[in-house]
Parts: sequence; structure tokens; C-alpha cells
Amino acid sequence: MNDAAIAAWLRPRMWLGLVAGGLMWLFWFVSLCIGGFTRDAEGQFTGADHIAFYTAATLVREGRAGDMYNFDVVGETQYRTTNGEWKGFTAYRNPPFYALLYVPTAGLSFPLSMAVWMVLSFAALGFAVWCLAPEHPWRVLGWVFSFYPFFASISFGQNTPLSLAAFAAVYRLSAERRPFLAGLVAGLLWYKPQLLLGLFVWWALAPRRHRFEWAGVAVTGGVLAAVSWVTLPEASWAFVDTLRTNVTYGGENGWILHSPRKFWSLLLPTAPAGAIVVLTGLCAVAAVTGAVWVHVRTGGPLAVMFPVAVVLTLWLSPHTLIYEWALLIPAAVVLWDRLPARRTTWLVAFAVAWVAFTVSTAVSQGQLRLLELPFAVQVSIPLLWYVGFRVFRELGRRNPTPDATRT
Repeated sequence: MNDAAIAAWLRPRMWLGLVAGGLMWLFWFVSLCIGGFTRDAEGQFTGADHIAFYTAATLVREGRAGDMYNFDVVGETQYRTTNGEWKGFTAYRNPPFYALLYVPTAGLSFPLSMAVWMVLSFAALGFAVWCLAPEHPWRVLGWVFSFYPFFASISFGQNTPLSLAAFAAVYRLSAERRPFLAGLVAGLLWYKPQLLLGLFVWWALAPRRHRFEWAGVAVTGGVLAAVSWVTLPEASWAFVDTLRTNVTYGGENGWILHSPRKFWSLLLPTAPAGAIVVLTGLCAVAAVTGAVWVHVRTGGPLAVMFPVAVVLTLWLSPHTLIYEWALLIPAAVVLWDRLPARRTTWLVAFAVAWVAFTVSTAVSQGQLRLLELPFAVQVSIPLLWYVGFRVFRELGRRNPTPDATRT
């Protein structure tokens, strides 16, 4: 079947995806009701990942900011915060300046702080949609809420909606031909530096054209570094001292990581570390080569290269977890609205990605925990490779539609 036939089959059945997304949120809400809203029905804390940011901010408020990277202190603080109900700990791995953002809500109880940040996450999504200015914003919101990575970012208590808003703002400012401001906003992503990888590759392909973006991201980085060293000097030194540990950290549950590195690690658990590095590197080289190919064939218009940069960001990062794939949302909106002549291809690609993220985490968890296999296939990665290949090939057409040349 070609794309046209698949798309024709999909269109009258699209409502099923929205229903599935609605049921996902409904089941979660019912689970929270059973658990008293501070926990779900299985006893898991609501928005448990938020505790890492909450803990770092608590230590700042207590005058112990230098301990925010000390696992023993973090564990003790989280134990105290949850009245002994939190048995492990979730480490804080972001730069020190980022903890300052959570200081105002660290004076609240953990559940209330989580609730405030959940509201802010929805506000960030609204801001992102405003920046992207899609033709049908409510339709976009409906599909966003049906997309499992976005659900995961909210239910886990993660900060991905803030990153999503930053990417959308970068696109908006770039479209309005304000490159320095776009760079300044992109620099806010220094709180999770791997999220800048795709933008850096994009800008490096035409360094002179993007010189103002480079300047902006450098200025923001300098300001944030100064904020860290001036206001939190002990924490800044601790961040430097633990940087190697943070960068090489690989302790997450394998099934929630969706990256080439983790794909090979799960598939070949007994392979030497060097072999995993080589295989991961080959995946990275292939993706960057594809981006270069697209840029050369099209001249690098914004509507083409922005989605490419977002995909590269997620593919190149060694620690891309399920919720971070929500960053595909602005890329998808740009492709759909700015390159409408290719919607048949986009529809098929989006459907494959939607299914991949909906099922892959559970499938991997089932292989490792239920079947107790010594290896697992993270099915999202082969499917995403297929989607990326199709999207890059379509974007690299020699005769782009008029919309593709809009910058």
C-alpha cells in the first residue's frame, strides 16, 4: 500500500485515536481518585519526578544549595519531605540556576507544589500553541492530549512542557525574522543542554546565516552561568564536580528510555560498552548526514529545517526518555501547517509515531519484567527510524512547495 491508500484508510478512523487518548486521561484521573490524588491506585506518587526539582529548591531555601548533587542528602530530604513514604531518591541533575525556578513553590507542600507546576505545564502548552499559530488550534490540542509522551510529561511531573514552549517560541521568533531573540530563547534550554543539539547542527550548516542565533544562545548561557555562580557558588562547584557522573548516568528504567543508545543496550545487554558506543555513533552519523542532505537540497528554509532540528535533538541525545518525545509536537504542527501539500505523507508518519509511543514502553516493560527476557526490543526506535527516513526524504525533494520556502 502507498501513502495515499494508507491515509485514505486512516482518515475516517482518526477519531479512535482521540478516544484512546481521552480514555488514557480518564483512567489516570480515576486512579488518582482511588489514591486520594497524592497517589494513584498503585500507590505511586502523583508527578513523582517533580520531587527532584522540589528537593533542589528546598535545599536552596534551607541554605544548603551545595548539597543538591549529594545523593545522601537528597535522599534524606526526599524521605523527610514525604514523611518517610519515599523509599528511594530521584537525583537532581540540572544546572544550579534551574533550581531557582522552583524556589517559590518549594515553600508549599509537595502535592501542592506539584499541582501548581501541573497548571503551569498546561499554560506552557497553551503558549506553545499560540506561538505556532496552527490553522486549527483546538484540533491540535486534542491530538496533543492523545499523544502518550505529553501525557507522560504531565503524569510524571516532568518539565518537558517548558521545553516545548521554548522550541515553539524559537520557531515563532525565527519566522518573524528576529534571530537574536530566537537565540536568546533557545538559550533557556541550557537547563537541559542536550536539547540544544539539533539546533546547533541546524545552525552549523549555515553559520553565517545563523550568526545571530549563535550570539543569542551564547548570551543567555553566559547570563545563566553568572546567575549560578553568583547566587549559588557552592552548588555550581558541586555541579562541576559531579558533571561526569551526570553525563554518564544510565540508571533509568530501560523501558522508558527511547534513544538509539538504549535500544542497543537493551537489545545487546552483554555487548562491550565500546560496541554500544559505536552502534549509537553510527545512528547519530546517519541522522546528521540526513540533515545535511536535506539542507543541501532545499537551501535550509525554516519550515524544513526546524522540524529536522527537533528530530535531531531527540535522536542524538543519549538520555531521551518517553516524555521528551513530546517535543515532536511543534515539529509536527510546522510540517502539517506550513507544508500542507504533503499531508498524505505526514499523516502516515504521524500515525506510525503515535502508535510507536503508545505501545513501545509497555511492550519493553513486558519483555523485561513479565517475560523475564535477558534482552528487549524497544520497538519505537526502528519505527521512528522509518518515520524519520520518510520525513527527511520528503523534505529533501528538489522542488519544494511554495510554503516550504517561507522563513
